[in-house]
Amino acid sequence: MRFHLITGFGLDRRAFAPLDLPPERFALHDLIPPRPGESLKEHALRMADGLAQGSGFGPGDVIGGISFGGMLALEMARALKPKGLVLIASSTHPRHIRRRFLMWSHIAPFAPDFLIKRVFGLIPWVLKRQNMLTPEGQTLLTAIMTAFPAEFLRGFPPMIRTWEGCPPTVPLRRIHSEGDWLIRLNGEAKDLTVVKGRNHLITVSHPEEVRRFLLDAYEDFAGLPVEEMKNEK
Repeated sequence: MRFHLITGFGLDRRAFAPLDLPPERFALHDLIPPRPGESLKEHALRMADGLAQGSGFGPGDVIGGISFGGMLALEMARALKPKGLVLIASSTHPRHIRRRFLMWSHIAPFAPDFLIKRVFGLIPWVLKRQNMLTPEGQTLLTAIMTAFPAEFLRGFPPMIRTWEGCPPTVPLRRIHSEGDWLIRLNGEAKDLTVVKGRNHLITVSHPEEVRRFLLDAYEDFAGLPVEEMKNEK
């Protein structure tokens, strides 16, 4: 059994590096380029096809992601039929996303490259000023966010805003910060692990807690037979 984790909006797989996850158990995946007019569901199905064909996704594997990557994982689970699903600072519906981001989603398709790069390059600095990141975390996220392609930054926000949401189709585990500045705390208490603070990028700000959550989730899903998982609603 392997966990396949999808990175989030503005990020790449380096956002999982602070977790130091064992590679024999965890496969990390970057986002793929969006296509004009593509919905989040359509994008997720393209990612699912690529995962099934090129990354060894097999019966009994688990899929998940951080933030936007978790939303993609929800839709991908419909096609891949994994053993389970993990969401890191994510949501099953855009109603949980704070309004300031949804407002950006209207502007993003028309914003010039230099403005997009400027805005996202400032995010780690702002988070550090608000004591949400260590200097090392700021350095890591600055390197990641300034390298994120501008066409991705324009293409993904409208997908998220117009997404209809997706209830989980397999057993779910999720982790979220109590006052997340981007996606409000959501989900049922029985499936939810909550960490303190307002952080959204918790793989960088709370690596020990997220690592423990993922390793515990791995053990939980590994102990549940595939047949039993398939019968759960």
